[in-house]
Amino acid sequence: MTFEEATELVGTVAHWHHTFEIFPGLKTLGAYEPQFLLDNMQLGGDLKGCRVLDIGPADGFYSREVHKRGAEVVCIDYRPKNQSGFAVMEKLYGVELDFRQLNIYDLPKANLGHFDFVFFLGILYHMPDMLRALMTVRDLPHGALFLESHSENDFCNNVAAARYHVEDTLSKDWTNFWAPNRLCILDMLRDAGIDVIREESWGTRFFAECKVDADRTRARKITYAYQLT
Repeated sequence: MTFEEATELVGTVAHWHHTFEIFPGLKTLGAYEPQFLLDNMQLGGDLKGCRVLDIGPADGFYSREVHKRGAEVVCIDYRPKNQSGFAVMEKLYGVELDFRQLNIYDLPKANLGHFDFVFFLGILYHMPDMLRALMTVRDLPHGALFLESHSENDFCNNVAAARYHVEDTLSKDWTNFWAPNRLCILDMLRDAGIDVIREESWGTRFFAECKVDADRTRARKITYAYQLT
């Protein structure tokens, strides 16, 4: 494919989420550059033999990058891949990844197997029910969980709290519901039986590398609430 053909193809996507070099010398015009977050995950350069679950991959930047490092990648999104830049990314990458149109709450029924890494990046605040989403991710058989979220870190600094955003008042995006602060995210993770290995906040974002506690009684509060087994 020529540079001109690639440019034309990239232009068919109405909105790019990620800004990245999708073709030699050609960058997408997304909302943010995701490379810093990939670096922050500290995954290493060789992921051969690893399985990665990318929840809500958007344009597929993270999926493509870990696949380049040798990982087997499963991508799940509630919308088809031609409604984001994912399908164009695949075409320019030259590899069709394992993409499944699947709601996050249907993950337990999908029987996708064990994953070494689960990416839950930029998803939490889009969930009307954040705790149920965390429990769904918690119950996936996996090693490390990487969570990144919008977080109003200047809101109620001394108490765990989340601000609800009506309609499209958060970034003019109708799919945004919540703006939890750092303490709120940490408390929700604790009640879901998810341990935080390391965490970092910058601006309006929160990042954590997490590991699920095998003792499910840690999550009894949420288990009782949803009558989960």
